[in-house]
Amino acid sequence: METCLEEFGSELLERLEVQVLVELQKTDVSPTAAVQRLLQAREIPPQKGDEPPSSKNAGNHAWFTIFSLVELASLTPAAQQVKLIEFVAQLQKIPVIDPATEQQLIVADDLNVWTDLPYRRIYLADRSGFRNVKGNYTEAEEYPPAEVQEWENRNAFMAQLTAAAVELGHPMDFSLYGLRAACIWFIHAGARMWENCQARQGLGDPRYFDLPRLRRWEEGLRTAQREFTRESTQELIQKALTELWGAQSRIH
Repeated sequence: METCLEEFGSELLERLEVQVLVELQKTDVSPTAAVQRLLQAREIPPQKGDEPPSSKNAGNHAWFTIFSLVELASLTPAAQQVKLIEFVAQLQKIPVIDPATEQQLIVADDLNVWTDLPYRRIYLADRSGFRNVKGNYTEAEEYPPAEVQEWENRNAFMAQLTAAAVELGHPMDFSLYGLRAACIWFIHAGARMWENCQARQGLGDPRYFDLPRLRRWEEGLRTAQREFTRESTQELIQKALTELWGAQSRIH
């Protein structure tokens, strides 16, 4: 993680939002203490030469918090993300009041700090893919390559946030991201997914493809079809199922 953090640049590493989250992951600091330190940072009076408090500054603070969170999660294996998940869960429960209006502070398209977790969907959507570097990896080289590991870590982070959400539609609930991603894979590569399952392809991973796994995916889509009622989502799920069934019939 040390080497990867250097890519943030010295100026970014000096920001308190980054420091709070790095210390949370690297030391025995608790999520509760990290949340309190982040909240207290906004209460520090501006130093000479600093801009006065404003919604823009609050927006920057929220943005850099979410940025730091997602980037650190990308560098952190799923099993080590527990403190980050708990940090988000605690932070989301805290409303920040604007002393000028005595109302909850609002940034980024009318999102409340911190109960709406502003910027979390914007930034995670931007980072939901990964930069694939084409190349041949020998057995001696690390696999999966770092950019794929980071992508997997981000997805695990989103999934664990979703699991920790207290209700459907909660600001920590990213269920729709996973569902739509699965549908896109079936729509555009349904035949190949079916072929892999039929051939029990391992692709270098002991969790090989097989037909029981394919059936579980299908059942998962049908379950989602009952749970997600929005018309556009229903259409996407049906298209994915139709493509998957069509792929099976074409191959048979």
